[in-house]
Amino acid sequence: MTGNHASRINGFLSPSPGGEDLSCLVPASRSLSICGSILSLLWSREPGQARWLLKVFVPSILVTGAAAWAGHLRGIPMDEMLRGLPAILLLLAGTFALGRQEMVGHLAAWCDGSPPRILGLAQLILVPYLFYALLLNVFSLDGFFRLLLYVNLPILVILSGEASSLPSWKDALALLLVWIPVDLRLLRPIWSWPPGQSGYYLYGLTGVCLAVYLFVVVRRIEGVGYTFSFRKRDLAVAVLCFLAFAPVAISIGLGTGFLQLAPHPRPILPSIARVAGTFLLTGMPEELLFRGLIQNLLQRRTGRFTVSVVVSAIVFGAAHLNNGPHPDWHYFLLASLAGVTYGLAYRFGGTLAAPALTHTLVDSLWVLFFRR
Repeated sequence: MTGNHASRINGFLSPSPGGEDLSCLVPASRSLSICGSILSLLWSREPGQARWLLKVFVPSILVTGAAAWAGHLRGIPMDEMLRGLPAILLLLAGTFALGRQEMVGHLAAWCDGSPPRILGLAQLILVPYLFYALLLNVFSLDGFFRLLLYVNLPILVILSGEASSLPSWKDALALLLVWIPVDLRLLRPIWSWPPGQSGYYLYGLTGVCLAVYLFVVVRRIEGVGYTFSFRKRDLAVAVLCFLAFAPVAISIGLGTGFLQLAPHPRPILPSIARVAGTFLLTGMPEELLFRGLIQNLLQRRTGRFTVSVVVSAIVFGAAHLNNGPHPDWHYFLLASLAGVTYGLAYRFGGTLAAPALTHTLVDSLWVLFFRR
């Protein structure tokens, strides 16, 4: 923190000439400062600003519209949807915005290693939940405090002690604090709407925003590759990796009885929507965790590509053991082999776009043409 900045805060904390303590206004002032900085980033008239803003808000609006359509098909009342959709839109906007290098660069420069700014900016992750809970009248004090701890604990871990250029135990612990609460559904009281849903996907998007903010904006880990910009190379790598993996996986799955062919083809329109949803809600979040962070951090720590791919693939396989009613070694084996394939796609693609597309193709193949 610079001397001028510290003196301004100390002056603000001091009693006013009339003896009135204004320290209670500091949180509001800090929040206004953060919001003002974000708005200035969004609305500055720099060249290309409008273009990347469109790339953030257009997909956010389209996906929110698709969520509304899915809710309508499920019979959710329109008034409920109108109250729930703003939170989904905000969460999606954050997810897409953090995939833009311009936004990440601005945020990293604004934080500039300042703990108050880093912690203050992180509280924006709470905003979608507050919209969601207050508009739908489902606020949970227990859930809010869980979310508050979920957002702030990994940041406090990263900010503790001296910063290191190499990945350290603090990165591993912070990563676990981001991953485990989502995987074990420890945030369950938060997303209680729509009725009958676990809220898992909203946990996932919240985790994505926190992970990218923590490791890309705050830690500035290079090579994570979180992006929604696609190149021809990404598609080519994804298709080649999929074609290499699918025959092996299908043979193992059918040969062991783990997979069976679906008796009927799926309807086309819902299938397209499911593929798009798989990419956004499964492919990209899981590849961010297992390739962009675990594999990337392991390679930077050990300097050994093969070790990083194999270890992250085994962890990926183990993470799928709780996907069924009981642990299944078939699932572990196929998921681990898939993890190796995604790791290679990450290496040759250079960003998360290629492994996320490969992951989406594989998951879509299982869902649309096979059953367990």
